[in-house]
Amino acid sequence: MIIRILRVLLALVFLVSGGMKVFDAQSFVENVANFQISPFDSAPYDMWLAYFLPPLEVLVGICLLTTFWMRGALVLSLGMILAFLVGICSVWSRGLNIDCGCTGGSVSLGGYSTHMTVLSVMLCVAVYLTIDVLFPTKPAEDEV
Repeated sequence: MIIRILRVLLALVFLVSGGMKVFDAQSFVENVANFQISPFDSAPYDMWLAYFLPPLEVLVGICLLTTFWMRGALVLSLGMILAFLVGICSVWSRGLNIDCGCTGGSVSLGGYSTHMTVLSVMLCVAVYLTIDVLFPTKPAEDEV
């Protein structure tokens, strides 16, 4: 039961954050460029990432909800969460004060420490779910 709850919560985070950015892609292009991480700090790479990432987040969220392509969705979620962590660490360490665009600017998560906490929890959940899916536990023979 806990696996299902964690999977649905992670799916909702990806669905909401990706869905909010899909409807304001041009604003998200600016957010991507603000990270000042080469090559995504200039055209056309900032646009490519900004137009590609939100639909991917929505797709991952849908796959996590429906369990269709579950392994792929979990691997992609791990990769995206790690990339988000690296991006936030990068701007935080360089002293940049930017809007990360996590939710398309609709919701503010506060400072970088809050972002890091939320992303770390998401990473732990994604790792736990990945381990559960890739290495399912079988009941002992005496439990059957």
